[in-house]
Amino acid sequence: MKKLPVSLIKYLVLLVTLIAVICNLIFKTPDKSTLLFILIGFAAVYIFLSVTEFLKQLEKSTLPYDRFFYLPLSVVSVKVIKLGAIVITGLVLFLSQSSLIYLGTLLLIILLSDLLVFLLRLRKKVYYVSLFANYILFALEEETKVFASQIETIEYRYDIFYLKAKNNKTYPIEIARMQKTDQPLFTEKFVLWVVCNKLVFTPEAKEKLADIISEAL
Repeated sequence: MKKLPVSLIKYLVLLVTLIAVICNLIFKTPDKSTLLFILIGFAAVYIFLSVTEFLKQLEKSTLPYDRFFYLPLSVVSVKVIKLGAIVITGLVLFLSQSSLIYLGTLLLIILLSDLLVFLLRLRKKVYYVSLFANYILFALEEETKVFASQIETIEYRYDIFYLKAKNNKTYPIEIARMQKTDQPLFTEKFVLWVVCNKLVFTPEAKEKLADIISEAL
């Protein structure tokens, strides 16, 4: 039986908290003092789970394999939208004159927790992409493995590799979102990875990467 991922447990904690607040509003149970105790407890659990999740990611990032720090704009934009939504919702609830103020306080605590963990992940460079023998690992908000056997073709435009999978999914790798010192090295290693796995570049990609491909052959 698989263990529940930490992120799912965090959402379950929020769901239980929401149910407790709704029960207080409708049925007046639990009472406000008990509700406050429950929210403090759940806030502590949420923070603990967030830190645990970060430490697990940090532990993996210390393993002896090549990692290239990688923070695509999609991750940044989703994080900004998520934190912005928490701020707005938390403030609205915090200014209410009902038990929802407790839920608003919890959301603001979650905001600070998520923001702190995000900054720690940036500082420790836990966002990265790694090349293994037969797959690529994207360690972003969630870990994603893309196996060479899943890839149909690879495009290359404007310093972005587009991995076109057989199931019609596309996995972009934006070279510009890596550290400048890593960009040439990653490009060379990625091309070598493609060649070793006998994958297919599009004609346009072959033309633009001709020199690197010839060195990899």
